[in-house]
Amino acid sequence: MRIVARLVQKELLLLRRDWHALALLFIMPAFFILVMSLAMRDVFATGRTSTFGYYLVNEDTTAFAASIADGIGQHNVFRAVPVDSAPARRKAVLSGKVQFEVTIPLGFTRSLPDSVPLRINVVSGAGVAPPINELFNAAVREAVTRVYLRARVAALNPQLLNGVGDGDFLQMERVNAMLEQQTLYQSVQASRRPTSVQQNVPAWLVFAMFFVALPLSTTWLQERTQGTLTKLRSIGLAPGVLLAGKLIPYVVVNLAQVLLMLAVGVWVVPALGGDALTLGHSVTGLAVVAVATSAAAVAYGLLVANLVATTEQATIVTGATNLLLGALGGVMVPRSVMPEALQQISLVSPMSWGLEGFQDILLRDGDLPAVMPRVLALLAFALTALTLAGLRLRRMRTH
Repeated sequence: MRIVARLVQKELLLLRRDWHALALLFIMPAFFILVMSLAMRDVFATGRTSTFGYYLVNEDTTAFAASIADGIGQHNVFRAVPVDSAPARRKAVLSGKVQFEVTIPLGFTRSLPDSVPLRINVVSGAGVAPPINELFNAAVREAVTRVYLRARVAALNPQLLNGVGDGDFLQMERVNAMLEQQTLYQSVQASRRPTSVQQNVPAWLVFAMFFVALPLSTTWLQERTQGTLTKLRSIGLAPGVLLAGKLIPYVVVNLAQVLLMLAVGVWVVPALGGDALTLGHSVTGLAVVAVATSAAAVAYGLLVANLVATTEQATIVTGATNLLLGALGGVMVPRSVMPEALQQISLVSPMSWGLEGFQDILLRDGDLPAVMPRVLALLAFALTALTLAGLRLRRMRTH
């Protein structure tokens, strides 16, 4: 028992010395649970107002058109957003801040008796998940059906308005013809609908790219422990040179990882019966986003490697922070289902910048100018991380 007690005492001493890793073992799961619980709150809660927003542009001023608007508003899953100008609405739907836009055209009610009535236009953002898209279209279809039934009954016998049954008036094919559903892309040439592959590949691609920090940080620490870095510093190599020697090859590895995962989405997934990944219309934009995300991920790994003291710390820190950045950045939970406050907080995650950049290309058919704000943010993050890593390395050199 005395030997066991000594062994326990020894382990407690080691844990106390490595208190950073010990603290992360408690902080990481607590924070992860907090983020995931908040993010999924509106998905599992009943009676809550969701963050699935929609614009309702009612150009028709009749009571029937107003009834359609009221019918859509009865669904707590969605919330109406104050109508803005047309360019602002398009920008909001493209960026994912608002998920849908419904336009009831002028003269819609008067056209109901016609053989070909006017259509209600329903526009969704390219990043909206297919189940949510179908749910919203069902809500619009339900509201239109009610109004259409009332219009048909009123035309035949106004006294029957309070007792509408199924009957022959329910012509769902005609109701479906009144709806026109579109998906909004950056490129006007795009006409396809987003698939599950397009939805999932960008998220897990970014998540995998940032995990390069794990082997990078551990190999850096092994070289430091074995004296390799000391020998390199002794011959006068500047910290920037040492960092560049790690940055370049790992960026190449990361880009190879991107090519492999895109190839899986393009060829392997459809070979197994799934939808094929389409790469958008801007190969240049896709390449620039990939390089910027790779630079940010590798720079982050170098910063961690120069801040921690042991490989155990590096493993825990990189693994924990990757999970946290992924949870905040919309990798595990789409930002569209997060509460508004958490959506704003998620913007601090570099994974969110990379994810939005890939989605701009793969989902929204964006081009290079469309992704430049995210690219610049990623490069600024990479430069900041490399600067801090270089300062830390220089300080270690002088001590």
